[in-house]
Amino acid sequence: MTTDFSPQERIINYAFLLGGITAAIFGLILLFRQDAAIGIVALLLGLYWLIQGAFLLFSVLIDKTDMWWKLIVGVIGLTAGLVVLANPVQTGTFLGTALAVVLGFLGLAIGVVALIGGYRSKNFGSIVFGVLSGAIGILVLAVPEGSFTTMVTILGIILLVQGVVAVFIAVRTD
Repeated sequence: MTTDFSPQERIINYAFLLGGITAAIFGLILLFRQDAAIGIVALLLGLYWLIQGAFLLFSVLIDKTDMWWKLIVGVIGLTAGLVVLANPVQTGTFLGTALAVVLGFLGLAIGVVALIGGYRSKNFGSIVFGVLSGAIGILVLAVPEGSFTTMVTILGIILLVQGVVAVFIAVRTD
């Protein structure tokens, strides 16, 4: 049995449909073309830094407030943008590894803090959480390149599932 949808409900369904298709496509790209996806993200980051650096340098001509900071950050932005745009795939791989290292240290720190809190409050759940978080942090730090690839794969799966569910919600009939 189908029901007639109001114009607002129809718009929401189309939004779910378009969002679901987009999420599923990005999920598939992350699953099957990780190097290309990482390169695209690095390319966008490089463009952002390049444009932001140029605007900061240009803003010095309009407003002299904090001129030296604007000049320094503008030159760094332009330089970083040009470096990234010259080698987006290699930069993307480096940024992925750097992100994995940062996440590894955060996981380790979360684990230590949870262990201390769990020990002080005699909370077994916090102790288990601390051990698991610390172990994950150590694993990520031990193999940051593989960890980043795993994170990208998990994000791809999540996006694919989210996309399929959103498409299902959009085409459902009552």
